[in-house]
Amino acid sequence: MRSIVNGITAVCIVLICSTSSADPRVVDKSRKWVPSLALTSGILISSARGEVSSTVRPSAIGSDNLTSPWLGGSLEIMTPSWEPLGERTRFFVHGGVAGNFGFERDLAKEGAPGPFIVPECLKCVEELVRGQGSVTRVEPTGFQASAGVGFSITIDTEWRPIRIKPSLEYLVEEVQVSGLVHRAKIDNSDPNNPSFDLFSISGAEEKFFHSIGPGLEIEADITRKGPLLLALTASGGAYHILGNRDVEFSSTDATGTESATWSYRKGPWTYRFDVGMRFRWAPRVDRSP
Repeated sequence: MRSIVNGITAVCIVLICSTSSADPRVVDKSRKWVPSLALTSGILISSARGEVSSTVRPSAIGSDNLTSPWLGGSLEIMTPSWEPLGERTRFFVHGGVAGNFGFERDLAKEGAPGPFIVPECLKCVEELVRGQGSVTRVEPTGFQASAGVGFSITIDTEWRPIRIKPSLEYLVEEVQVSGLVHRAKIDNSDPNNPSFDLFSISGAEEKFFHSIGPGLEIEADITRKGPLLLALTASGGAYHILGNRDVEFSSTDATGTESATWSYRKGPWTYRFDVGMRFRWAPRVDRSP
């Protein structure tokens, strides 16, 4: 992920240092629709809380802040300038998809759940068996989509034309909540050959979370190549979760005698920050009589 961000940064530096063969300001004076494609990379920041309880291990509760990097693209269509608000104001709508590369995080945990490692000894105790414990985990599945509607105001600066774009944004993301409980119980029915009963309980559930909130993008025209106008973008948003924020599920071991329950609660707000490049289809305006 770091190499992707470094690559985008390098491209941005080269583009900023380059000169444009045409003045990009001419675009916002057009009365035409302006479609565009954006390639962006950023992070999502949220919080979450997890719990685990079972019939074989102590309960556990925990919480953490989650940061997930992502890479994606979006399409946008911008209307012609709207006269009542001035020729530098346009409306737009956009939508896109992204791949979320967030890592698995342990929210609630006790012990050290993992593969069982049973020692070979005649006077073993349960505590010597490795891999015992309970955990509730969360991980993005990789799917993320967004959409938004807003308006754009172009401001001419000594450097470049800059567009300020407030909007109302929608975000949908999918996460997988998983859980594991491991317990070893010693069996002394044969004193000369003690053994262990190994209890393993696991489960998982996926859920889509939908949210809406305000967004703001700042976009600066950099250079032109024929009808294509390249701009650098930086944006952010704050999204409030719609509906139920909880995930809860239960499972039993192979014998059906022992059980466990895991629960997950997503924080009410998710925050997005990203940078990228936007390719706008904006042919030059012919102003000849």
